[in-house]
Amino acid sequence: MTTFLKTLSIATLAAASSLMTFAEDAKLDGTWTTKKTGPDGNAYTQSIGIKKDKFTFRVIRDGDVVMFAEGSFKTEKVGSLKIAKFTDIKGGASESNTNPIDDDHTSVYTFSDEALVLAANFDKERDGQKPSADTYTRSKK
Repeated sequence: MTTFLKTLSIATLAAASSLMTFAEDAKLDGTWTTKKTGPDGNAYTQSIGIKKDKFTFRVIRDGDVVMFAEGSFKTEKVGSLKIAKFTDIKGGASESNTNPIDDDHTSVYTFSDEALVLAANFDKERDGQKPSADTYTRSKK
């Protein structure tokens, strides 16, 4: 009986954790944008679209998409930290010009209804990509 109760408790916790993660993912659905300045001093916008278990990412400069990526998305909770995982990534200069990228991204995040803060590129070193914490706002559409 004790083994059964332990197994039942573990299964219940796992199910509750999965439901909480699903609820968290649903709250993140939408389009989030932030404005940044590149090393050249020129402004650009980053946009992340999240819909269920998929994401799109765009870098927009002077109204044109200059970088596009898409892939799978999921969240996890590790202790008190919220983790966003971006996997199965395809990227390129535009939606019609993408190739698989052999790199997954894991970011710590926090959010409210109107702001998503992502700590990006802390999971590993990447050429030309410095770690940053960026605040995205939810686009109203």
